[in-house]
Formats: sequence, structure tokens, C-alpha cells
Amino acid sequence: MKTLNYYSETVEVVLNSLETDSVIGLTSPEVVARQKMYGTNEINEKNTPSKLTLLLRQFQSPLVLILVFAMVATSFLGEWLDTVVIFLAVGTNAVLGFYQEHRAESAISHLRSFITVRTRVVREGKEMEIDARDVVPGDLVHLVTGSRVPADGRLLSAQNLSIDEAILTGESLPTVKQVTVLKEGVGVADRINTCFGGTLVTEGGGLMVVTTIGAQTEFGKIAELVSVTPREQTPLQLAMVKLAWVITIVVSLLVTGVFALGVSRGESIYEMFLVSVAVAVGAIPEALPIALTAVLAVGVERLSKRKGVMRTLTAAETLGSTTVVMTDKTGTLTEAKLELVTVATIEHIAKGTLGDKKIEYHEYSQAQKELVTLASAGTTVIIENPHEVPQVWRMSGSPLETTLVRTAGLMGIPVSELHSQKPYRLLIPFASTHKFSVTEGMLDLDSDLTGKEKGYAHIVVGAPDVLLSRTSMREEDKEVVSKYIETESTEGKRLLGVAVSYIDKASHTHGNHTPADITQLQFVGIISFLDPVRKEVPKAIKQIENFGVRVVIATGDLAGTAVAVARDLGWVISPNQVITGETMRQLSDRALGEALKEIRIFARVTPTDKLRIAKLYQTRGEIVAMTGDGVNDAPSLKAVNIGIAVGSGSDVAKGVADLILLDDNFQTIVSAIEEGKRVLHNIRKTFVYLMSSCLDEVFLIGGSLLLALPLPLTAMQIIWVNFFTGSLPAIAFAFDTNNQETGQVRKGGREIISGRVKIITFVVSVVSSGALFGLYYGLLKLALPLETVQTFIFVCFSSYILVIAYSFRNMYAPLWTYNPFSNTFMNYGVLAGFALLALSLTVPFLQDTFSTTSLSLPWYGFVFLWVVANVALVELLKWLVFRP
Repeated sequence: MKTLNYYSETVEVVLNSLETDSVIGLTSPEVVARQKMYGTNEINEKNTPSKLTLLLRQFQSPLVLILVFAMVATSFLGEWLDTVVIFLAVGTNAVLGFYQEHRAESAISHLRSFITVRTRVVREGKEMEIDARDVVPGDLVHLVTGSRVPADGRLLSAQNLSIDEAILTGESLPTVKQVTVLKEGVGVADRINTCFGGTLVTEGGGLMVVTTIGAQTEFGKIAELVSVTPREQTPLQLAMVKLAWVITIVVSLLVTGVFALGVSRGESIYEMFLVSVAVAVGAIPEALPIALTAVLAVGVERLSKRKGVMRTLTAAETLGSTTVVMTDKTGTLTEAKLELVTVATIEHIAKGTLGDKKIEYHEYSQAQKELVTLASAGTTVIIENPHEVPQVWRMSGSPLETTLVRTAGLMGIPVSELHSQKPYRLLIPFASTHKFSVTEGMLDLDSDLTGKEKGYAHIVVGAPDVLLSRTSMREEDKEVVSKYIETESTEGKRLLGVAVSYIDKASHTHGNHTPADITQLQFVGIISFLDPVRKEVPKAIKQIENFGVRVVIATGDLAGTAVAVARDLGWVISPNQVITGETMRQLSDRALGEALKEIRIFARVTPTDKLRIAKLYQTRGEIVAMTGDGVNDAPSLKAVNIGIAVGSGSDVAKGVADLILLDDNFQTIVSAIEEGKRVLHNIRKTFVYLMSSCLDEVFLIGGSLLLALPLPLTAMQIIWVNFFTGSLPAIAFAFDTNNQETGQVRKGGREIISGRVKIITFVVSVVSSGALFGLYYGLLKLALPLETVQTFIFVCFSSYILVIAYSFRNMYAPLWTYNPFSNTFMNYGVLAGFALLALSLTVPFLQDTFSTTSLSLPWYGFVFLWVVANVALVELLKWLVFRP
């Protein structure tokens, strides 16, 4: 194919160059040949770190670098045993960190495979839906509101088409597209006849021919220029890095004092050097970043198994702090499986002759069938098997449109011909801003539905109240229709109004039409649909509210419809708890902000209204999560703390959301919030567990040096405890799934390292280390062998760290109220820790290495009492600090 600047060529030249047809598209053999030639429509990711990068990242900790320095120093001095032990410590730390980060990267990569972009193409004259990765140059792509452009392409036709190109050009406003031929040299941002892969259709529709795919697209070229993009750290990770450096500086000062004090009292410089390094390593929880990565990654992966795709690790942190959930109605609270229940012509509405009895499809009058025909004219539904009976049609499109088209087919209306022969032309696609679509074509009616059998007309379909405001109907007749709308909506029905406007075809211009041009309509009827509430939703909302999270409904539907759905949810709604978009727009931000305390239903709201509501909630200090499925929800989904999109929703919504519900199930939101709270809880207890044991070592060693006592722990013992004992249970916290704890995490817990967490960390470390130091001092006063006393202290300290992990598994409930052994990973970690401890006490080689000796049975009895006393201490502090 000849390479052209497609934007500066006519449509005919572009099609000839690409060897395709504007109606038929490509044939199957041509598609196969081009897929072999051009490959798949994908851009390879360049920012995924290599395994070597992940491994080297484990040596960034300042304390690990100090330990590496110590390893080099001991080897230079010929202390090979110490060198080997330090090497094992460093190696184990690196392996554990590498494993967890690699696991996180693998989990996120696996989750990306769940999110596939679908696109509509015309091949062999038939419109079908395929994966965007299968698009090839020469394909005809049908662009509709809410879809993502799959590749770069030249427009063949456009109807009020606007595309958000901010991801490529940085333009904040959507670009209005036209088919106009442009001059050579026009920049990317000004190519209004070109659509670019990765951008989003915000309004209207059109047809384009694909010119370039994958890495050759404008977006692909940019991606190719960036070989490695620095990974943005989450707020939690940034906070932990800052905390690590603060601790490093403080402890470095302490260690300097320890070293100076030890040398001044006669200890060897070499021994004090090793002790100082070991104390520093023990004081800073180098396992904390590893454990946090594990907590976040495992939480995200666990949620994916419950049909929720978390696009970022940051979202996992924020979900646990959510205080308000704004949910739309259709497709989230309801099943989005609409059933057409009423077809009311204007005559039925005026005379009130439409009964509640559901009639069979063949019993509908000619006028009712023609009303359904008009409503179906502007739909963008694809019928993959139109030659089959309507009951088994395979269709893609919005739930309302597919229901309407299938029902039309069941009524005997040749709706498949409307789509194949295209006797009507879509002028203005439906958008949430104006709430209607406009189609034009020749009407040839057999009934008196419009009072005129034949004529060229605009067919307007959309929200009945909006259409009613644009009619020339008398006020008393409008009141009758308004009352009917109110009655139907209070029953929870979704309403679709139909109106027409006859025009003179001869004098009619085919230029661009805007919603403002649509006036003086003739209202002809209303079609009502019923969308039942999902069975799982009432229970799910109660569970969310039990977490201390408030749920409100924000919908574009009528207030009556929203209230009816709320009542099906079991809500008791009073008038002051409902507000419409029209009323909202008359209130100042301050007045509306005050009203938010009471409001539970926001009806008839626009995208701008939703965005305003979300920001006002955030101004009041709320952490807002919002559900949505349409392009109209995208601005709010992006603005809130957590955007939640349903899997069947538009690409626009999924493109900006933090969480995607693969099964469109509201219950998954419960799982997501539950998982978020579990992540918060696991982070907090990991911090308390690691920091309290680290501070223990500082106080214990420091106290001994101040009183000129022999050191209670050798350098090798400290390193052994930190790297081979305490780190295993810390990482195991990531796999905690205790459901009881998620309901106990306090509301407003966005501050991860809260005051209560700091209190229990400090008190546990001070009391425990103080008691252990007192025990050590007393045993020395009894003139017992120093090696035996040091071994006893080593065993006490190691055993305490291992066992106390079970107490920290739930900081909000006593140990005896939950099964402490339900975390298999922790059980294995603790058993491994005790096995290593036993080896260090019994194997002669290890006894020499760690300066330990065998202990008689009574000593282990005292160890048991020590562990029990510390568990009792932690349980007491949990009750004092975290009780309601």
C-alpha cells in the first residue's frame, strides 16, 4: 500500500490506497493476509521492570547497604563465619523482596488481560463486534458514543462527532470531527478528519477507515520513544519511604552513641562495629516495604478472583477509607434486562384508555406498532443473525435499544430491514446532556399516529419530559401527559418518549444539526420499560452501610423512577431526601453542601451535576466512590477518590475507573470495600508488629550499654532474629483473610499510621523490652553463666516475636474470639522460625556461630511464661487502645 498523509487526501484516494470499500469493507481472506503482514493492533509495554531491575531494587535500603558494608568488612578481616551469616541475611532479604515484587508485577499484568477493548467493524458488508487487537489497516470502524477508537483512521462520515483527545494532544475539550480534506503539514491536534487510537468518543458517531495500527499509530510512536517510564509510587509507599529515612536518621544517632559508649567502656572496636550495625538493622524494619508490597498486591489479586479488577495499587489503599458510595441506577442497582411493558400513543394517554393488562405481541394496534417502529429507527443495535427468529437474535448495543429492537421483531415489525437497508439517517445521536436522539427519513404510516400518513420528518426519541418541553402542545394537554409520565415513573418504569417534526425535504439542508434546532415537535407517544432491581443489591447495600459507608443514588432518570427503585431496596424515602438536577442548579454550593446531609436520591442529573455533587462531598471531607457505566459518568468517575465501572459499560467509563466490576454485580463493590479495609488492617498490624520488635532491640542493647553490662544479644543473634525469624510472619500478614476484622476498622481511617497505632507500637516495645532487660539484669545478679543467660534472652526474644504475631492478627478483637491459626502462611512462617531457632541451640556448628548453649527444661518453662506474659500485655493494650 502506498504511504500517504491521509488527512490531506480525499476519501476516494484514501480508500483506493488502502484497497478497501466504503460499504463492504474487507473480506475475510484480506483480513487474514493483512494480519500476517501487519501483526496485531497492540503496543508493547515498555515500563515493566525486568527481573534484574527488581532484584537490584532490593538493595536500595540504606540499612541493607550498611549490612553489605559490614559483610565486606568482616570478610576483609578474615571473619568468614560472620561474613557467611551476614551474606545469608542479605540474600534472604533480597530473595523475599524480589519474590513479592515480582508477584505484584505478575498480578497486575494478569489483571490487565481481563480488560479487553471491543470495537465495531464492517467486514463483507456486515457490521460485527471484534477485539480491538484484531483490527487491520483498511477495516471500516463504526464509532459510537462511549467507544474507544481502536487505531488511527481517516473519517468517511461523521454525525456530531466529538472525540476526547486529551490523552494524546493535551486538549481539555473534546475535538469536533469533520470529513473535510486538510492541507499538508497540519499538526496532529488540528487533524479534525482523523481519529487516533486510544482516544474516546464523547458524543455523536461516525465511520472511519483504519490507516495505521499498533506501534505505527500516533500513540504508539510516543510509547516507542519512552523505553522506560519511572513507576509512580503510591501515597502509602511514599509515606513509608519518608518514615524509613526518619527512622534511619534517628537510629543512626542512637547507634553512634551505642558505638561510642561501648568503645569507651573497653569493648573492641570490631565487636562494637558489628553490634552497632546489627542494632541499626534491627531498629529499622527493612521487611516493611516488602510486607507492604505483599499486602497491596495480594489484596488486588484476591479481589480479581471475586470479579473485581483493580487498575492501581493506590485504589486498594483508598477503598478501605471510603465513606460515601454514589451509585447510578440502571445496570448497577437494576439488572439492565429491560422488558417492554407499555406502548402508549398520544391518544391512549389523552383518553386514559390504556389498561394495566399486558397484551400479547399480536394484539398491539397498528398505531402502537408504528410507534415502536419510529422508536427503533435511530437505534445503533447490531443484529448478528437477523435471519433467525427474534427470540434468538444475538445483538450488541445498550440494554434499552436491544430490548426495543427485539420487541419490535416479536411484534412482526421488519426491524432487521430498518438496519440493513438504512432508510433513516441518524442526525443527532443520544447524549446525556440533551437526552434525545434525532433521525430523519420518509414516514409512510398506515395509522393516524401522527395525523399525517406520509411525509419527510425528523423522528425524535428520548426522555419524555424533555421532548414535551420542546412541543407546541397546549398547556392543558401537556399537563395530561406530564401526569401520565409521573404515574409511570413512580412505578419504577423507564420511559422513552417519541415525537416527530415534519419537514420539507426539498428545502431541507443536510448540514450539521444541533439539539437547539429541535423545537416545535409533535408528541406521539411513550414506551415504558421495566428494569427489576438485582436480587443481591438490597443485601449488598446493607453490608456497605454496616461498614459505616453511606450509599446515595445519582441517576439521570425521573425522580419517581428512582424513588420506586429505592423502595424496592427497602429504603424509606421522604420528600426532603430527593432532589432533582433542576433544583440543584438553583442552589449555591454552600446550600447544596448543607443539603447533602439529608439527600439520598439525586434524580434527573447531568454529568456536570454528578461532578459537582462528587466535589462537594470531597470538600466536606468525604472519601467518595462512584459507580457508572456510560460516557456521561466518566468525568465524575475520574474526579472521585474511587471510580467504579461495570464491565459491560462504555470504554470511556472503564478507561478512567479505578475498579472494574467484571460481572456487573453490586455485591462486588461490597467485596472491594471489604478488601480495601482488609488491606488497611493488614498494613497497620504489619507496621505495629515490625516496629515494636525493632524498638525492643534498641532499648535492650542501649540499656545494657548504659549500665555497663555485657551485651544480652550478640550481633549474629540480632541479625538472625531480624532476617530469619520476624520477617516471615510479617510477610504472612498479607495473606490474612479474617472477615471479622474488616467490619471493625474504624470509619475515617485514611491515616494508616494513626495515633492509636503509634501508641500501641511504642508501649509494647517499651514495656516488653523493659521487662526483658529487667529479667536479664536479675539473672546476671544471680551469677549464672553469661552464655546461658544470653542464650535464654535470645530464646525469649525470638519466641516472643514469633508467637506475638498471632495476637497482632486482629488488633480490634481478643485473641480468643477468632481462630489464630487460620493463616496457613503464618503457621508455616512461625514453624520455620522455631525450627531455625532450635537448630541454632542444638547444632554445634550453629552454637559456635551464634554463641548459644543448650538449655535445660526449666529454662524453657520460663520462656513459655515470658511469651504468655507478652501475649497478655498485647491483648490488654488492644483492649485499652482499640476498644469502642
